[in-house]
Amino acid sequence: MERVPRSRGKGGKPMRTRKADFVVIGGGSAGVACARRAASHGASVVLIERDEIGGTCVNRGCVPKKMLSYGATWAAILSGCLSHTGGHEDWRDAIVRVNAEVARLNVVYAQRLLEAGVDILRGDAVVTAPDEVRVGDEVIRAKRILIATGARPKTLDIPGGELASNSDDVFTWQTVPGSIAVIGGGYIGVEQASILSRYGVKVDLLVAGDRLLPHFDAEIAEALAGALETKGVRLHLNASVNLISQANGALEVCYRPGNKPGQTESIRAQAALVAVGRVSNVDGLGLDAIGVKLGDKGGIKVDRQFRSSVRSIHAIGDAIEGLHLTPVATSQGRWLADRLFGRRGERADFDFVPTAVFCEPAIGAVGLTEAQAIEEAGKPERIRTVVKRFVSLENRFGGNGMQSVFKLVLNARTGRVLGVHLMDNAAPEIVQAMAVALRLGVRESHLETTLQLHPTVAEELFG
Repeated sequence: MERVPRSRGKGGKPMRTRKADFVVIGGGSAGVACARRAASHGASVVLIERDEIGGTCVNRGCVPKKMLSYGATWAAILSGCLSHTGGHEDWRDAIVRVNAEVARLNVVYAQRLLEAGVDILRGDAVVTAPDEVRVGDEVIRAKRILIATGARPKTLDIPGGELASNSDDVFTWQTVPGSIAVIGGGYIGVEQASILSRYGVKVDLLVAGDRLLPHFDAEIAEALAGALETKGVRLHLNASVNLISQANGALEVCYRPGNKPGQTESIRAQAALVAVGRVSNVDGLGLDAIGVKLGDKGGIKVDRQFRSSVRSIHAIGDAIEGLHLTPVATSQGRWLADRLFGRRGERADFDFVPTAVFCEPAIGAVGLTEAQAIEEAGKPERIRTVVKRFVSLENRFGGNGMQSVFKLVLNARTGRVLGVHLMDNAAPEIVQAMAVALRLGVRESHLETTLQLHPTVAEELFG
């Protein structure tokens, strides 16, 4: 059953009260997974969501982003063949397709919850006691409460920061600007810069640090920077943005270049996009009043069982500090539901979490970077790397000399593979399989003696 509670009237209408075994606040990947699994164990579950079911991943993240990336690739191919296509028209068509898929998934997620026996309640939730949640004029009492409210884009706290769009806004655009300044060199900023440039937008990418993708392998990040510049993205490293102003229908983004102390430079563009990270979405839930403690980065502090400082209140996914990835959140939700209401589930292996950046060329990674491996080993000579650079048949067919880069990080003595870092459009698919191999202790000798599938880009890892 799905209901929308009425708001309280000015006369202070009596609150309706009911009981449940479990209240889940947030209908994203983490909340949906936990609610469905708990209901499968026979728990009475109420899931509260103020927006569309599916959370960031379905509505403003993974799914629409990757669909736009597919569309961007097609637009770039067409614009290379037909001079009259590529750009605004392709974007409008892509947004229609994205919105249709998001709407389909909203219905699917809600239907699956209802089929599992989860009661969906629409509205803003406030935790009023360790065992009580209020939504409009209704109070739900439960022994256990879960906060799975996800995260939102960080704002840029500078003069004129409000003039910039964020990564959520992109999916509401009905057309694209002719030029844009993207602020941020993490995976969201890189993905958006790559997507928009393939739709014909002139992109300037401003990065506060001295490299892209600080959490990925440095050699791969450097290769990607060169690839993006080859595709027309203008990259500005060590650029500390300090002002955004508006004049004559355009924005001026001012920044301090790291190599020119005391000076300020600027970029003029039709739009600006801020992608400087995300922050846990826990404001307005009443958590402070009941003693739930937050970490230094704004997420809820939890123990290994995902319990907050108030033992009846749990938190998972992007609402806590840690890896903010959809599969991680989903796994946490299922494990927690098993622990609370069913058999004690086996915790997922978070030592080998595959990650990807859906730019062009794409990045895929699992395991330790070279720097991380050296730090763990204590001495550089204990680590060895194998790097292969090649031009794929796909790129050669398209007349594109863009190189792919495959890198293995190895234990120098045993040959055990500690990390796999790839730059190629097939990289995310390959890395998923390599995550299993790393978990099972794959060694360089195993890769060398495994027959390749030819012709593929994956064969560069073997033989």
